[in-house]
Amino acid sequence: MNTSQPPFWAGLFPDSDFNFSFGVRPGDAQNFFSGSSSRDSVIQQRQKALQEAPSCHLFETREAAKAVEECVSWAGLKKGGCLELALHWEPDFLILLPEPEGQFIFRSGAVCFPSSWRPEEKIGLPLRAIHSPVPTLNDNLGSQIDKFLSRIKPGNSWQRFNWGISGSPALNQHPRLQNRQLSHPLDPQQTWIRIENQILLRLPLSGAILFGIRLVNVELTTIKQHPESCSGLLRAIKTMPASIASYKSITPVREDLLEYLA
Repeated sequence: MNTSQPPFWAGLFPDSDFNFSFGVRPGDAQNFFSGSSSRDSVIQQRQKALQEAPSCHLFETREAAKAVEECVSWAGLKKGGCLELALHWEPDFLILLPEPEGQFIFRSGAVCFPSSWRPEEKIGLPLRAIHSPVPTLNDNLGSQIDKFLSRIKPGNSWQRFNWGISGSPALNQHPRLQNRQLSHPLDPQQTWIRIENQILLRLPLSGAILFGIRLVNVELTTIKQHPESCSGLLRAIKTMPASIASYKSITPVREDLLEYLA
């Protein structure tokens, strides 16, 4: 499939063995948090999550009061808190406060579309603890991430991408919802690459990090139509350690994926 411009996700699947890479590049936070053509639908889904299970998705602590206030002002709202931000912005967001030890703690935010994790279990924990279930991630990148966050200059933002594979196109994949899981035999028509477009912005006044997550689902059949990305994804899945394949819920369909992508 030839296109005049490659899709934004093409660079996610380089011709190299799988490895966790922080892979940041300069970002545009204002553009990241601006509305898209899907805004109405996304906000409706965010509202649904907040109405059905607010304790699973909305978090606001006294420690982050100044940072939340700064976010509200930066977003162009006259007043409000995390709830108002959650219904104004399409992306999820976490507010991370720096600690003297150099770690960043998840203090407030709204995570309406988690990728099979429980945000309510992570509030008050450092970023390393949030990532702790991911095999090898902290060992390879933990200290690098902490140092990078501490060096972000006020007002500057950085962008990165992360991906997984899902058997459901639902944005909200909180474990309580029991969304469709990948299972053998693989149905490529019911398989999506779940991409997290992430932004890191250092707030000038509070010094907090605003961590935004915007989700994009891409059909596996679409990836198949782009030879370079298909080849890169194939290699990533083939060389992925078993522990990581299990964490990403790929194990039941790993051989099916390799066969389909090949």
